[in-house]
Amino acid sequence: MIVIGVTGGIGSGKSLVCSEFSALGIPIFFADEVAKDILHTDRTVADRVSKEFGVEVSGGDPAAARRQLASIVFADAASLERLNSIIHPAVFDRFDRWKRETSLSAAPYAMAEAALLFESGFDERMDYVLLVTADEQARIRRVVERDSVNESDVTARIRRQMSPQEAVELSDFTIANDGTPEQVRSSVRFFHTLFSHLTTRNDDL
Repeated sequence: MIVIGVTGGIGSGKSLVCSEFSALGIPIFFADEVAKDILHTDRTVADRVSKEFGVEVSGGDPAAARRQLASIVFADAASLERLNSIIHPAVFDRFDRWKRETSLSAAPYAMAEAALLFESGFDERMDYVLLVTADEQARIRRVVERDSVNESDVTARIRRQMSPQEAVELSDFTIANDGTPEQVRSSVRFFHTLFSHLTTRNDDL
């Protein structure tokens, strides 16, 4: 079974695209959600994060702990890299188990969604990568409305992410999420047909 990586900048619409593929019966591994779960349920990871950053993540309010951690790592690239070096290997282990289980399903392919697909090296576990793009102003507006944050905070997060141009160059396919939901749905149906007939690119997967 091939696995298609799905990525895109903040506010690009990865969730919308994944929901459309899910409606077509495609199993999807949500790496960012798994990372959150690992942070609070994997004792080894939680202890390392608490020791490294001084934030207790295994008890209390998980959302508050993530906000406190985010305020530290998003202000310092080196801190973010250290956090990712702790969490990403655990996410990859979960993915490998998930893929073995999913390979037994009748689905023609599977997907893995991750915001930092390329930055984390997760793309090396994918056969192909589908990038979701959108106009920057639309992305900012969506995140402001979704997360109740100000535009400057969203813009700062966008600047810390991989540029759209670089992401396009690294990806195999692109969905532009600048139109209506029906236009996105039509693009998803097209790619669903295409992905159902692709074969694996990576012999070791």
